[in-house]
Amino acid sequence: MVVDFLIVGHGLAGVCVAQHLEKYDASFTVINHEQEFSSSKVAAGLYNPITGRKMKKTWLADDIFPYMESFYEALEEKLNSRFLIKRKIYRPFTSIEEQNEWIGSDDSDEKLNFIEKVSTNPLYGEFIDDPYGGISLSHCGFLDINEMLTAHKEYLIKQDKYLNKKLDYNQLKISSSLIEYENLKAKNIIFCDGALTDNPYFNWVPTAPVKGEILHIQTDKPLPNDVIFNRGVFIVKHSEQNYYRVGATYEWKNLDHHPTEKARTHLIGKLEELLKIPFKVVGQVAGVRPASKDRRPLIGNHPNKNNVLLFNGLGTKGVSLAPYFANNFCLSILKDEILKEEVSISRYYSLNSR
Repeated sequence: MVVDFLIVGHGLAGVCVAQHLEKYDASFTVINHEQEFSSSKVAAGLYNPITGRKMKKTWLADDIFPYMESFYEALEEKLNSRFLIKRKIYRPFTSIEEQNEWIGSDDSDEKLNFIEKVSTNPLYGEFIDDPYGGISLSHCGFLDINEMLTAHKEYLIKQDKYLNKKLDYNQLKISSSLIEYENLKAKNIIFCDGALTDNPYFNWVPTAPVKGEILHIQTDKPLPNDVIFNRGVFIVKHSEQNYYRVGATYEWKNLDHHPTEKARTHLIGKLEELLKIPFKVVGQVAGVRPASKDRRPLIGNHPNKNNVLLFNGLGTKGVSLAPYFANNFCLSILKDEILKEEVSISRYYSLNSR
């Protein structure tokens, strides 16, 4: 049997691409090398429309966030599972000056869809350093990525669409009309599998993978369950385990999966500035996020092989970006919709030498 697509990778990117191919009645098989410390499995999965030190609305937020929430909710229903955890994010002001600057900013109106409340008085002073009030954001929360991956894997296995196997590029045969790998045959192949350095078809695409580390902590008393605190670090209650996740760090040089004392010290220092309640560290994990140098996803077809495609480079905002751009990507392949220029790897075609 020849399927329409062979999908390589079953992280956040692979799930979103697979679901959109299914939505548009395309057949596929997923081949995935299961790894304990993949970026999708380690990530806290936060999504937040207002980010950065200057509290700016993220790129395409008005389109991306409504689509993202509807996509994950529909997937929860299909898989009979729960992994989209909606929580407001509370970001305390650090000073009266910051409070006044934000309230008086000329772009505050365009953020109204994502702001639940602005407070000039402490809201959570019992738990965090909160003397000047802060901003409560809506359309926020986190995705329990591990739960989603597990439920979706089971769904695919029941349909005989999932193989736990590491792809050997040397065994991959590609012609203009057919992809062959062992006993698998497909018309197209989509790489959704993280780092591109070992991929001979896309190793020319400039990437900037980022190592991130997260602490697991327990506190002397529970924090409010309906809010994520975020200043310097985020504090997120695990949806099933008895600990909070605190993160994250950014490291561009030592791209391994080993937790470091440097990151631990940094995160503890930031946490002590925010959290008033005594805590203890009970774990630490690290992962490498696939990201691009211009912080835009890497999506599209190989310049010389139209049936060899890439969906990658989602970076730190993968939870929110993946559904929206998986839809745009699949429509560009199947329905001739135009792929957004900002994410198309055509912007790097000049770097390809093969």
